[in-house]
Amino acid sequence: MQTFSIDIQRQEIRNRAHIQEYFVQDDWKLSDRVTLNLGARYTLNFPSTETNDQSAVFNLQTQQLDYLGQNGNPRSARQLHTLDFGPRVGVVARVTGKTIVSSGYGLVWIEQAGITTPFTTPAFPFLQTVSQRTLDNVTPAFALASGPSVTPIPLTPTAGLGQGVFAVDAGLGSGYVQQWNASLQRELNASTVLEVAYVGSHIVHVGIPDTNLNQLTVNQLARGPALLQRVPNPYFGIIPQSSSLGDPTIPIAQLMKPYPEYTTVSLYRNNVGTTAFNGLTIGLRQRFSRGLSYSISYTRSKLVDDASSVFDASILTGPIANYPVADSFNRSLERDYSTGDMPHVFVSSLVWDLPAGVSRAHRLPGVLGAIASDWTATMIVTLQSGTPVAVTQATNFNAFAGFGVQRPNLIADPTLPADQRTPNQWFNTAAFAVAPQFAIGSSSRNPVRGPSYRDVDLALIRRVPLQRGAALEARIEVFNLLNTPALGAPNAVLGAANFGTITTAGDPRVIQLALKCLF
Repeated sequence: MQTFSIDIQRQEIRNRAHIQEYFVQDDWKLSDRVTLNLGARYTLNFPSTETNDQSAVFNLQTQQLDYLGQNGNPRSARQLHTLDFGPRVGVVARVTGKTIVSSGYGLVWIEQAGITTPFTTPAFPFLQTVSQRTLDNVTPAFALASGPSVTPIPLTPTAGLGQGVFAVDAGLGSGYVQQWNASLQRELNASTVLEVAYVGSHIVHVGIPDTNLNQLTVNQLARGPALLQRVPNPYFGIIPQSSSLGDPTIPIAQLMKPYPEYTTVSLYRNNVGTTAFNGLTIGLRQRFSRGLSYSISYTRSKLVDDASSVFDASILTGPIANYPVADSFNRSLERDYSTGDMPHVFVSSLVWDLPAGVSRAHRLPGVLGAIASDWTATMIVTLQSGTPVAVTQATNFNAFAGFGVQRPNLIADPTLPADQRTPNQWFNTAAFAVAPQFAIGSSSRNPVRGPSYRDVDLALIRRVPLQRGAALEARIEVFNLLNTPALGAPNAVLGAANFGTITTAGDPRVIQLALKCLF
């Protein structure tokens, strides 16, 4: 056996966190036309702890582990922030008997980690990965007959030597969302309303993917091939030989890193990301009247962020090395259209009692009436823009220097005209060129967009009353009526054989017949 690794822990990890919130809110009717709503919420996001203090934080100054709840260290990795106030204000004004304007603003505090989870205490080395490997690629690590000879890493300040560790920005605050809106509603008739609304939001301290503090700078990377030269390892015999850093020689690049005795050094659940959303919606709604109701809505929006994904919320033995960030020291490279950005969204729904039937406009006689009466049609139409897609290259030539991903160089416009896009080539693949070693690719995070989404669903429903309040409901449902299966995202890894092609799709048209007895 050449390599072997296993995750081990002595006892269950039991993280605990609690939140306290206090609020006050009231409405003031300033006049018969204007109502003001004011409120405030106070949030205490208490830093999480582990029940038995099974947590340790890498100290960036001493370059060793500090065990929480021991040797004078606090039980939590973060600090409690006591100024998390969230104001809220809203106003509604009746301009005329048929026109209403409204606006509002609110600030909402979210989890201390920015999203997903409130837990901010690293589990290593109480949860750890131990390994055994061949030292020369000739002699096996062990024979299967005798098994591996791994032992748990002792719980010492140097337990993380030769592997990845988590530090924590103790003073980092909780995430929060600012939301604001303004709308105008106009009654066109007794059952129909036209609305124009603007909505905006800004999230601060949102969770982001892990990054690597133990990375060379771009200027250091530019030194080129000399970085790969192997020299005597000053930590040989100190770092365990099971680590890739435990060999007699080591690349110069490793010794130039800020923490040369470690592989990856990440700030645990480091919520420093931001997002910005702005959208304008025009909608027309009719309440159910004369057997018909409908809703039509179109939204034009823009969503920008520097982190369309977050850290792994599972309990990890250490940071990952292939994090999706081009340069841990330059967060501006991540600012781009979000992978959730859909600039155009059209949604329409309809419920229509067909005119034939009891208490309806027409009554059909005989067998035709028994079959065609009392049906209701419902339909939903959805049209959406394609979402951005991240492009990377198959080989990260700079992984040795601590870079998590390498994006290609962008040398032309990657967007093809609509009439040239096919599943075999969704975007201009010639617009990308492989970035060489020792360089950062020029492509942005999400330079292309995937396919748009089009869907029409139709249903015909009839309810036949039975005795004693029971009923029989028949349904004919057609999903994806126009048979336009949603295409999957194109392959976006430069160097892959199917780069730029789409190989997945959603369901085609599906017809479903159902009969239900209601009682």
